[in-house]
Amino acid sequence: MRAIEEAVQDELRQEKKPLTLFMLGGVDVGKTYTVTSLANRFYEHGLTVAVVDADVGQSDIGPPCCIGMGILDRKIQKLSEVPLHSLYFVGNTSPERCMHECITGAATAVQEAKKCDADLILVDSTGWIEGEDAKMFKLLEIKGIDPSLVVAIEKEDELKHILPHLHKKVIRLRISPETRSRTREERRALREEAYKSYFRAAQNSVFELSLKPLQGLRGQRGRAPLAWLPERGTLLGLFGSICEDNDEGERTLGLGILRKVDYERGKAVVFTPVNADTGDKAGIKGIKPGGVKLIKVNDEFKEFKSFHLSPYRACGVVGQSPTLSNPQTTENSDK
Repeated sequence: MRAIEEAVQDELRQEKKPLTLFMLGGVDVGKTYTVTSLANRFYEHGLTVAVVDADVGQSDIGPPCCIGMGILDRKIQKLSEVPLHSLYFVGNTSPERCMHECITGAATAVQEAKKCDADLILVDSTGWIEGEDAKMFKLLEIKGIDPSLVVAIEKEDELKHILPHLHKKVIRLRISPETRSRTREERRALREEAYKSYFRAAQNSVFELSLKPLQGLRGQRGRAPLAWLPERGTLLGLFGSICEDNDEGERTLGLGILRKVDYERGKAVVFTPVNADTGDKAGIKGIKPGGVKLIKVNDEFKEFKSFHLSPYRACGVVGQSPTLSNPQTTENSDK
């Protein structure tokens, strides 16, 4: 840890701000613990510290299937205490199933942190490092973020296929003997608890379905194109702008769960806390289905894979897609 502090202080003395540190390592090597410790240490030194949580399967800042960015306003005991500033929906808990979204989301989150005048940006990445696909993913992710320093945490030499290809200053650490591994069941349980917490204040919103050319999100004021018709229970990313005068169409407002689609009446019901959080100013302009389904069982959300079918293949319609528009809040129900 001292080596990281000295490297950061050296960069700061050269007035190289903002600094971005990228945490590289496998599962359960202590990346999140290291980020938490560094965030506290430099916050105490008077720096504005931002954290980008790019671990989409074990998110601490924001819900699962998302990249969250937050800025410290006090010392923290755990990463989940960092206030969420902005969210980037990737749609899956497995980075290998959403590589492009993860790379783009992490890079965008870092840029947003820079706009917030952060002095130090800490990126907590996923633990997917094994194999050629993972190697390519990590190299592209690091290239997109362009960090000042890479902190590589290893048990042995499991990063040997990645580190030689980095053209960045790398600080290598060994895993702490106090680090505890989580089982797959524990990880799933933590995600399901996070879903429950996120959707606690959710309610049903009704969207009208219509056919409209899907030309992206910008310029679609009052409409929310849906990329394809997903299954009931599919996790959705809701995109739009916080204020009516803001045309940032690709900003993630929050998440929703597809409750049902009434094809005859041309309506769909989405269970979401977005309206409750942002009020009438929320302008949902786009809805992106993810690769996860959430089914409520005994007041708990259970996670399943989603097998959605694109309408382009189902209907043979080119350049058109069913869209959701004009959300109308209904009673809070989970039936």
